Amino acid sequence: MSQFLQLHQGAMAIDRFAGFPLEYQICSPCGIPVYVHFFLIAFFVWELSNQEGAARRPNGLPNYHQAGLIGLTCLVSFLVLFLTVLLHEFGHCAGAKLVGGRVDRILLWPLGGLAFCSSGGGAKGDLLVALAGPLTHAPQYLVWLGFFQLSLRCQQQLGDWAHLVQGVCRSAMQLQILLAVFNLLVPVYPLDCSQVIMALFRICGLSARNAAIFMVVLSLLAIGILVASMAGVVHLPFLVLGYSTFNFLLIGWLAFQTFQLYNHISKRTESNHPLLRQCQEDDRCREV
Repeated sequence: MSQFLQLHQGAMAIDRFAGFPLEYQICSPCGIPVYVHFFLIAFFVWELSNQEGAARRPNGLPNYHQAGLIGLTCLVSFLVLFLTVLLHEFGHCAGAKLVGGRVDRILLWPLGGLAFCSSGGGAKGDLLVALAGPLTHAPQYLVWLGFFQLSLRCQQQLGDWAHLVQGVCRSAMQLQILLAVFNLLVPVYPLDCSQVIMALFRICGLSARNAAIFMVVLSLLAIGILVASMAGVVHLPFLVLGYSTFNFLLIGWLAFQTFQLYNHISKRTESNHPLLRQCQEDDRCREV
């Protein structure tokens, strides 16, 4: 999961807990600071420990060869996910720069990535920024497909590593499809789909309140379908969500974001919600 956030949403990020820093800058490519959240590292260590638990012989002693392979596979998978999400966020940043917007930073955390940027190009600019992230998965898919085909041609040279390399390439290609579909077809804030829909609402002249109500209805419907998919009641093509701790936390977080949007509607303060602020400004411009 990945998305771009307007600059005024920076307050969503919690960078400290009881005085302990939770976000660490790791690099600044193209002048864009990239931060990694502490919980992302903790989540990786937790997942690795769960996987390593399977590398034990019947007598209870560790199988060091299997443990090494599991550790290497987890590390490579994590790096592929890390790179995929990072490139997705750079897509949002490139879109913002293209329409004259600003870019503050990128944050990678356990539930995906956040690109803190603004378009500066009105509703059409926001639409381009929202789409720029998911569009990065098409060239990424082609690159991994090229690596996969290369590994097939060099299978003899790779030897015992061929199976691992081909497995990583397959997983990476599946990841591109999953993230593109999830971000473009799940209309829940703050996923990219919600930003796309809101930009289209603004272009069509829908009021902030009507747009907020429509988004809540769409979000509840989408969350219900995701829960049904996780429970195995329905099957979603290209979007297989089995039961896992990550999926449970993800759906819970999306439900909380939807509740916050509904809470703004009930208090008639929807214009204060980050997703609706630009829509409210468009309403004022039309009144003038």
